Amino acid sequence: MLTAVKFYQELRSGSSLPLIISASDGNKYVAKLCGAGDGILANVVEWLASKLGTLLHLPVISPVFLAIPKTLDDASWDPEIRELLQKSIGVNLGLPYLEKAETYSERAAHTVDENLKDEIFLYDLFLLNIDRNPANPNMIIHQGELRCLDYSSALMIRGALTRENYREHVLLRHLKRHPFYRSPIMPYPFINKLRQVADSDISQIVSELPDEWLKPLQIAAAASEAKEIIRARLIAKKNHGEVLLRMLDMLRIVKHETEEERHARSLQNRLAFEQKHGKI
Repeated sequence: MLTAVKFYQELRSGSSLPLIISASDGNKYVAKLCGAGDGILANVVEWLASKLGTLLHLPVISPVFLAIPKTLDDASWDPEIRELLQKSIGVNLGLPYLEKAETYSERAAHTVDENLKDEIFLYDLFLLNIDRNPANPNMIIHQGELRCLDYSSALMIRGALTRENYREHVLLRHLKRHPFYRSPIMPYPFINKLRQVADSDISQIVSELPDEWLKPLQIAAAASEAKEIIRARLIAKKNHGEVLLRMLDMLRIVKHETEEERHARSLQNRLAFEQKHGKI
C-alpha cells in the first residue's frame, strides 16, 4: 500500500474536499479522504465502480489504496485540512493525479469514438450515476485520451450497500442530461459485455476492500461476511444488465428539462424545505 508523504493543495469540490498529495512511490495522487462527508461510503462506491469499469475496459482512472500517516498532520496549514487529515488517518482512496489534463467539453466530442460514448453512458445508466452532466461532466482529456472521473454518486452501488431504494423515474431526469445520452441507443453489446465479467473478478475487487471501511457501513458484524454480501449483490446486478432496456424505455418518455426549468425546480424544492424546516 502507498503512503502519503507530502500535501500540496486541496481541491474545493463539493463536500469531499479531495487533496493533492505525493506518495511513497514518488507520484502525485488525488486523495479522497474517509474523514470527509460520507467519505467511507463514497470511497467504497468509488472503488467498486471504478474497478468494475476497468474490467469493462472503460476509460476510468484506476484507484489505489493510500495510507494517511499521523506524521502528515505535522505541517501548519489550514486548520480545516489538519482536522480532515486527523479524521482520515489510516486507509484512504487515491487516484493518480494527471498533470495538465483538461476538463472535457463539447469541443472535444468529435475526438471520442461513438461506441465508447454509448458504453460510458450505458455504464452510468446501469450505475444510476447522476453526477455527469454538461455543467459537471466529470471527464477529462489527458494526452489526447478521454478519462472518466468520480463514481462516488453511483446510486445502484450505494443502494446495494445500504439497501436504500432510489426512485428511478426521478433519477432518470438527471441521466437524460448526460453528455453522451442519445436515442435510439443499442444496449445489447454492453449488456453482453457486462454479463461476461467473471464472478471471480467481482469477488477479487470486493475482497480487496479494507476491513476498516466495512464496519461503519454496518452491512454485517464481520468484514468477511460483509464482503460476501456485497459480492453476491454486485454479481446479481451484473448478471441482470437487461434492466437497462427498461430504463432506456423510461428515458424516452422522461421530459428533458431546460436549465431554467431545472433551476426553478431546485428553487421550489429549497423554498418548500425552508418553509417546513426553516432556513439553514
